[in-house]
Amino acid sequence: MTQLFPPSGLPGTSEPDPAQPSDAQAPNAQAAAGNGSAQPVRSVKEVSTLIEQSAHDLRSSLNAIQSWAYVLDRAFDATPAPAQRALDGIRSGMQQQLALIEEMEEGVRLLADETPPRWQQLDLRTLALQAIADRRHAAEARGVLLSPLSADGSAIPSEAASPPTAPDAPDAAAYRIDGDAMRLAPLLRHLLVHCIWRAPTGGAVSVHLFSEPDYVKLRITESPPLDSQRSASRLAALTDFFGRRPPQGGETPSRQSSALLLTRRMVEMHGAVLSAESDGCDSDKVSVCIAVRFPRHMRQA
Repeated sequence: MTQLFPPSGLPGTSEPDPAQPSDAQAPNAQAAAGNGSAQPVRSVKEVSTLIEQSAHDLRSSLNAIQSWAYVLDRAFDATPAPAQRALDGIRSGMQQQLALIEEMEEGVRLLADETPPRWQQLDLRTLALQAIADRRHAAEARGVLLSPLSADGSAIPSEAASPPTAPDAPDAAAYRIDGDAMRLAPLLRHLLVHCIWRAPTGGAVSVHLFSEPDYVKLRITESPPLDSQRSASRLAALTDFFGRRPPQGGETPSRQSSALLLTRRMVEMHGAVLSAESDGCDSDKVSVCIAVRFPRHMRQA
């Protein structure tokens, strides 16, 4: 694969070395061209390699922009207020883009991972608390409030994520499910990231757990309070997406975030069920929520 390089002429970047081993691949490339067809992608690993290289190049460009922002910041003894706001916006935007690149890389690895799930008993409450802690900085950068986790109506402090629940505690099994730890934790993080990005600045995202006889239900705020028409449209779009239903009448399907695409796949692998729900905040506005019902026990094939 030909090595890609970030744009030249930017701080922290260098010109590509003309004596790269990619020249040695020219005969192979010419031979492939002479056959009149491109070589097919052989495996998901090849796609993963491409994504990793693209992510590296994107980071290089963002680091160069950050270097220029630093140069501009140091160019003024007292940075004018408009320029300072612009520089702060550039830095914030770069941090968000770097976080998105990280999420993209993890998503590709998870989708390309063909190893069978390793089922074990997991406490969904502990994993939800950890996901909230992991993504709190991202929420703060967006100006979004992450409310404390609620379990059956009771708020759980973030410190509860550290010590595990004692096996003999009355609610020790209330939120336990059969899960694959390597996939379930990223599932919760990506779903939370999607909802953080959907929230407006100054908005809030809340996560709730409900213990049911055969399931543990996770419910998270997906959209801010909307008027009834817009909330109904969002509910319909999510319902079609979760059910993998094609749009009616040849309409273009609504575009969903990469985090939600990964969430749907990971949820399906867990035998769980995704649904969109409404939450009436007042007489005029309705919030849209995403609910995931995780079965307590996986059915044996």
